Amino acid sequence: MNPSLIFKIANGITLLSWLVLILSPNQLKVIRNLRVFVSGLVLGGVYAFAIIIGNGQAEGDFSSLESVRSLFANDYFLLAGWIHYLAFDLFLGTWEVEDGIKEGINRWILVPVLALTFYFGPAGWLLYLILRFVTRNVTKKATT
Repeated sequence: MNPSLIFKIANGITLLSWLVLILSPNQLKVIRNLRVFVSGLVLGGVYAFAIIIGNGQAEGDFSSLESVRSLFANDYFLLAGWIHYLAFDLFLGTWEVEDGIKEGINRWILVPVLALTFYFGPAGWLLYLILRFVTRNVTKKATT
C-alpha cells in the first residue's frame, strides 16, 4: 500500500478520534476504545506494518540527527515516525481526559489542552500538568 495513502487514512482516523474524545457526552465510555483500539491496535498496527515494510530499505539509525534524517528519507520510516506521534498523542489525550475527570476539571476547560496535545504533544502535556496543579491548589484553598 502507498505510504501517502496510509498517511491520509491514519490522519483521518486520528482526527475523528480526537473529535469523538472532545465532543462525546460520556467520555469515560469512549476513552478505552480510543486508547486500546485506535491508539493501540489500529495505529500500533500501522506503525508495525510501516517498520516491517521499510526495514532494509533505508540507511540511517538513531545515533545522530544526520542518521535520523537519512532514516526518515525512506517514506515508510517517515510514516512510522508520524504514526508514532499520532498514537502517543492520542494515548496522552485520553489519559488527560480520564485524569481530568478524576480531578474534577471541567471538560470544556480541557479543550484547549487537548488541541495543544493533538498538535504539539509535549506542550499540551505540560499545559495539562500546569492546569492540574492550579486546579488542585485552588480546590485545596477553597476547602480550607
